[in-house]
Amino acid sequence: MLGTFHNWIRILERTLAARGQDLPAALQRAGIELPGPEAGRLPIELTRRIWQVAQQESGDPTLGLTMLGYLDPVDFGELGVVMIAGGSLPDVLQRVARFHRLLTDAMHYEIVEDGDTLSLTIHTNFDPHWRAVEMTAGLLIGLLRLRLNPPPNPLSVSLAFSNPDGQGTYEKFFACPVEQDATATTLVLPLGAYRQTPAGAEVARQFEPLLEQRLASLESTTSWCAKASQLIRQRLDHGEPTLAEIAGCLHVSTRSLQRHLGNEGKTFQEVLDEARRDLARQWLSGSAGQLRSLTELALILGFSSSSAFSRAFRRWFGMTPGQAAKEQNLR
Repeated sequence: MLGTFHNWIRILERTLAARGQDLPAALQRAGIELPGPEAGRLPIELTRRIWQVAQQESGDPTLGLTMLGYLDPVDFGELGVVMIAGGSLPDVLQRVARFHRLLTDAMHYEIVEDGDTLSLTIHTNFDPHWRAVEMTAGLLIGLLRLRLNPPPNPLSVSLAFSNPDGQGTYEKFFACPVEQDATATTLVLPLGAYRQTPAGAEVARQFEPLLEQRLASLESTTSWCAKASQLIRQRLDHGEPTLAEIAGCLHVSTRSLQRHLGNEGKTFQEVLDEARRDLARQWLSGSAGQLRSLTELALILGFSSSSAFSRAFRRWFGMTPGQAAKEQNLR
């Protein structure tokens, strides 16, 4: 199941409690009953509802950033220790990208070094609430500032959502130009002296074997449909992923992957189709960033021809891409 573990709810509850607000009571009024920690990940749709209730209760225009003031590394267990003692700027971010699934698989990260800069892009899986992206972007910068000296500021920040009321707070927090309604949430960071590893990085290495073990255990219990879907979404903008490609990433044969998916009631083509449909819904709703054209959407979804995209689009939404463009005022 794609989703997020309970850790962040404790932080959210403390944040609202500091304002004299009661998150559990608000969730109860909204008819939301939280499963216990033993249930594992919270479904993404449930986390979206929790964020919506928290936003209504708090009225905070930058709730995700406010939560950083009530965060305790202990909330993340050994992973918190590894993040704090993670080494150089690239080391910290590579470890976050490596082990983040211990917290959530609603996001994944892409890291690109180019000369003296590093770009980290936060990609989302299956439409988590944009507040989760806001919090994650802030958490990553806060983590680097805690770990490195002098504390680094991004060179630029792009946010794949629109929150005009938060613009001033974003610019003050990130201390750099901030673009909203971008195609992706990307943090561009300076490297330079931050390639050096500060003292204490060996602490992170001590915990890595334990985190690797937990990650392997988590992978073994994650459904094959969820694993295949996440890989598909990461590769769509490079063209339509094939069964063989995804099977190779999962280190199984194509026949084994087909069998595993079949045991969960799906075919590879159905998993591919559902991933495309969910991503299309995000872009059309604006929750995945500003879309410049439906042609761009076809490319993002990995279609090789506009006719194939149009047929799939009508099947998903009961309308043509042109009708959707008119409704969504897309250019």
